[in-house]
Amino acid sequence: MVQMKQDAGRIRIWRNDAVAEVELLRASGTQHRFPKHFHDTYAIHLHERGTMAFQYGQPQVALKPGNINVLAPGVVHMCLPADEQALNYRCLFVSPAFLQYAVLDPGATHLPLFERLLCLGDIKLFQSLGSAHRYLETDDDAFEAETLLTAGLAALAAYSGERHTRIEAGREPRHVTTVREFLDAKYDRRIALADLARLVGLNPIYLVRSFRSFVGLPPHAYQRQLRLSRARQLLRSGAPPAEVAEMVGFADQSHLSRLFKQTTGVTPADYAKGL
Repeated sequence: MVQMKQDAGRIRIWRNDAVAEVELLRASGTQHRFPKHFHDTYAIHLHERGTMAFQYGQPQVALKPGNINVLAPGVVHMCLPADEQALNYRCLFVSPAFLQYAVLDPGATHLPLFERLLCLGDIKLFQSLGSAHRYLETDDDAFEAETLLTAGLAALAAYSGERHTRIEAGREPRHVTTVREFLDAKYDRRIALADLARLVGLNPIYLVRSFRSFVGLPPHAYQRQLRLSRARQLLRSGAPPAEVAEMVGFADQSHLSRLFKQTTGVTPADYAKGL
């Protein structure tokens, strides 16, 4: 059964029982500006209309109709309209487990290099993934929808090993890894910058500058995104929005709602409907 959330600002997010580990988004005529954030899934963006500015390092990427952009879990990015024209696009948020199921041969464990993958001109690949997305909006033929999706992901995996543009990430230093892992474990706690500085024995200003350089966000913003990512998981599991805010460490529900809509384009209540 298709489980569709109500349209919020011309942005829809839903799941289809045929592929429960894939979340889908469709934006029509929107100019929503997404601040810096990351996903806990692979994010596959299919651009249909207008020009979207994607920022995940330098230089900024301009997505145009027919372009595909793929980001791995945890890659910090922001996206916004490049001009006054409204945007149409589709997104598939694919769990690592489903991607492995779809593209790897039995016994294989190495996923394709999808950390930052930009496909600028492969119309056949764009149409393949777009068809899968459209089929997953209906209940007409779940078998065909899953077949189209797995075929599209396999084609994307093959593309990742051929011609493409990839922006390589730098290797983060040990103190950045230590702080990131500390925040991963304590995302719901109140943490002071002084605590992090003592943890790694560095000047606080240097720590913030270094962390931002390698992760893409300062430590406090990284913790906020961890909370939002966990909030999505809890909402998918059926937890009431009013309880989720406290569970992930936000001061109150209004704080969660404001940040959640900035990052996803829908409110927690709209996101949870139908799940």
